[in-house]
Amino acid sequence: MYVLILVAATIAVVIGIFIGVLYANRQRTQALKSMASSLSFTFSEKGDDSLMGQMSVFHLFSQGYGRRITNVFTGKFNLVPVTLMDYKYTTGGGKDSHTWNQTVMVMDCEKLQLPRFILHPENIFDKIGSVFGRKDINFDTAHVFSKRYFLRGDDETAVRGLFNARVLGYFEQHTGLSMECDGLRLIYYRTSKRIVPDKLQAFLQEGYELYDFFKVR
Repeated sequence: MYVLILVAATIAVVIGIFIGVLYANRQRTQALKSMASSLSFTFSEKGDDSLMGQMSVFHLFSQGYGRRITNVFTGKFNLVPVTLMDYKYTTGGGKDSHTWNQTVMVMDCEKLQLPRFILHPENIFDKIGSVFGRKDINFDTAHVFSKRYFLRGDDETAVRGLFNARVLGYFEQHTGLSMECDGLRLIYYRTSKRIVPDKLQAFLQEGYELYDFFKVR
């Protein structure tokens, strides 16, 4: 009898958590929809397959499984074409699985003619990879940046030219940022962090600041 009560209680807790997550996600979607309207962005609750296909060139969108895009904003911010979205994917399996949720800002940067690069906070896997020849672009004049961030790109000379003293200083003053560029678009996000609706405009401004830095080289 005790076992049955324990199982029933466990099931009730799981169902309660599931309902709570659904409710929180619905509340988030409604808040984001309202925010999109105030920013004069179009809003779509569900991303389509074509958008996922367009994003697949980025490292972030090639990891894990169960990839899903939701809450998509489309419009312009300070005259720059922008797409904003919630994006999640899962890595591992069973008890070791983990779902990564983040808000991603995508900026059209074709006119800037930027080199391709990937930037994210340096982790233990990056350090291990460097032992086996995975190139991390470091700067003798920016030790804090080189310690905190992993940076790589196909054209190292061009990437070094892009990350001038002003850009390096920005990243030294801000931790936990990630960016990628495919030559046509910049993406900006914080790993596994969804931006709360009332902080979304500040997040857009942060991404635009970096875009503006890259504009002057």
